[in-house]
Amino acid sequence: MDIRQLRYFQTIIEEKQITKAARILHIAQPALSLQLKQLEEELGVPLIIREGKQWQVTEAGQKLYERSKQLLQSIDSIKGELSEIKEGITGTVTIGTSTICVSHLAPHLTQFHNEFPKVYVKIFNGDTYYLEELLQQNMIDIALLLLPVEGRDYEIVPLEEDPFVAVIPRQWENLFPKDSIRLKEVAQQDLLLGKRRSGIGIYENILSHFHHYDLQPQVVLDGPDISTILTFVATGMGMTIIPRSEIHQAYDGKFKVLTIEEPFLQAKPAIVWMRDKYMSKAGRKLIEYLASKG
Repeated sequence: MDIRQLRYFQTIIEEKQITKAARILHIAQPALSLQLKQLEEELGVPLIIREGKQWQVTEAGQKLYERSKQLLQSIDSIKGELSEIKEGITGTVTIGTSTICVSHLAPHLTQFHNEFPKVYVKIFNGDTYYLEELLQQNMIDIALLLLPVEGRDYEIVPLEEDPFVAVIPRQWENLFPKDSIRLKEVAQQDLLLGKRRSGIGIYENILSHFHHYDLQPQVVLDGPDISTILTFVATGMGMTIIPRSEIHQAYDGKFKVLTIEEPFLQAKPAIVWMRDKYMSKAGRKLIEYLASKG
C-alpha cells in the first residue's frame, strides 16, 4: 500500500464512481480497477461491494477512507511547509466571498498583493450557504461572509459591523426629501431584498425586524446578488435595504441613501476557515492582514 493507491482510493470514494474517478485521475478505468483490487488483496478485506452498476463502501472501506484522508492532508501540509521554508511567502490562496462582502475585500486585497506579489489569489463568489459548502469540501481556504454560519468546525474572526440603510432610486427623491426614513414608510413601498439559497440570513432577519414593529413589508423581488438588486432599484421598481458599504462610487448619482430611524440590523462580516485544515503561510498572512484592517 502506497500513497498513490490511497489517493486513488480516496478519489473513487468521493466521486462514487470508478469511471468518473479515472477521468479525474487521468488514468484508464481498467488500470484504476486493478489498483483497487490489489489494495483489497493486500489488506485482506473488501473495501467496496459491487452489485452490477451499484456499489457501496464497506465498514473497512469507510475506515480506510477516513484515515487515508487524514494522512494525505498531513502529507500535503508537510510539502507546503517545506516549500514555504525554501521560498518564503508564495503559493495560492483560494478565497470565497459573498457579494455583500466584496466591498470589504477589494481594497485590502489590493494592498496585500502589493506587499506579497508572489501570492496568487483565486476567488469564488456566492452566498453564505454556498461558501460553507466550499469550505467543508476543501474547495476554498478562507471565506469572507456574513454571520451567522451553521457549521461548528470553523475558526471565525469577526470584522467591523456595517449598518443597514434604505436605498431608493434617485427618481423617488421628491417623495423622501429627508435623509432618514421610518420602517412604516418602507413597509408602504415595494421592497427588493437579497436572499440566501438556504439557511437563515439577511432576508429573514430584515422581515423579523419589520414584524417586531407589527409591520408587513411588500417584498416584490428577492435574489442572492446585491448588484442585481440595485440594478432593479435604479429602474424605479422599488427600494432595498442593504449594508451601507455596498453603495460605492460605481453607483454615484443613481440612488439616494436613507438612514433607518428605528434601531435596526448591523451586517456582521467575518473571516471563516476550517479549524482542522492546514493553512499555508500565505493563507495565514492574508487572514492576519484582513483581520488587522477590520
